[in-house]
Amino acid sequence: MLRLPHLACALLFLLTSTACTSDEPAPPSVTRTVAPPLNQTGPNTPDQRPVTAIQIDHRTGKTTVNGSTSLTQGTVVDLTVLSDLDDQVTIEVLQLSTTLTGGSARLQFTATTPGTFPIRLRDNKIELATLKVT
Repeated sequence: MLRLPHLACALLFLLTSTACTSDEPAPPSVTRTVAPPLNQTGPNTPDQRPVTAIQIDHRTGKTTVNGSTSLTQGTVVDLTVLSDLDDQVTIEVLQLSTTLTGGSARLQFTATTPGTFPIRLRDNKIELATLKVT
């Protein structure tokens, strides 16, 4: 047997649940898509920090560097090397390397260690540029 407070709660539940049902279609569900922040490049995971692009062009024995190689600690670096040589682009002290084939190579990293670091073509023993991280 239901007591009066229980009966009142049951009636209130019935009234509110039937009041919510109608012949109107339910509103469409909302899907929220969050776009990654815009940055020049980066890994698959969004990175809020600014990216410093450095391009080294080493063709026909001549090297040109576009972009600053003097960086502050914590900078995200997008390094592109263009060359007519197939080789390994290395920053040995930082234990970073990538294969250079088909004319270009790309290396992305965060400059976390202060110091001066040569960027080289390993097999051809060519120093392309030097990064300075402060």
